[in-house]
Amino acid sequence: MEPDNDTKDEMRTLMTGYLDGELEPDEKARFEHYIEQHPEFKSEFKEMELLVDAASEMEAETLPDEVWDTFLEDVYNRLERRTGWTLLILGATLLAFLGVYGFIVIPWATTQVKLLAAIPLAGLFILFGSVLRERLFILKTDKYSRDVKR
Repeated sequence: MEPDNDTKDEMRTLMTGYLDGELEPDEKARFEHYIEQHPEFKSEFKEMELLVDAASEMEAETLPDEVWDTFLEDVYNRLERRTGWTLLILGATLLAFLGVYGFIVIPWATTQVKLLAAIPLAGLFILFGSVLRERLFILKTDKYSRDVKR
């Protein structure tokens, strides 16, 4: 008789507890009885047991102090640069809105002259938006942009 998926899921949960030595005696007995009755699950358990044994033998590499020093410097540099760029973009955006408002409201020229002056500005904004959109798309899809050290 093939066990249902709920029972398999429950036994997989018990398996992790069994491998970690965290099961109560009745759960441990139930799990051991289950793996004796289901050879396909017993092979899955043996594979997981080998994996846990291999993982327990692994040791984390200790890094020298110089690595941690440069890590903290890099964190501070990124934080400062991110803050600087954020303030620069925010200020430039506010100035651009103020400029557009002044361009429209302040009577410095006729409507025709304002429209003629607005055409190259509109082209500049369209080009800027196009380049920005392309760069953002490339950042999302370029798998080498974050891994390459410069």
